[in-house]
Amino acid sequence: MKELLLQAPDGQLADSIKPMIQKWDEPEPTALQVLEVLDHCVFSALASEFGMKVLNILYEQAIERENTTKAGVAERAVWRNSEEFQ
Repeated sequence: MKELLLQAPDGQLADSIKPMIQKWDEPEPTALQVLEVLDHCVFSALASEFGMKVLNILYEQAIERENTTKAGVAERAVWRNSEEFQ
């Protein structure tokens, strides 16, 4: 899925977010990695509605795979404390 996202047209997923996706773990990104991309896409309008749905599905799958919760992942989202997100 990572490679497909990296090949997505700029209208679906902004090229500026792709370096963050490039750093994702293989073969599957962690829930925290997907959440960070989701947060940036929401905050800066970097993905289309379709792109956001795909990222959200990846996030839900990662949460299930890691046997964690959204709240548990959000507690580790340290970037949310940065000035960029205030």
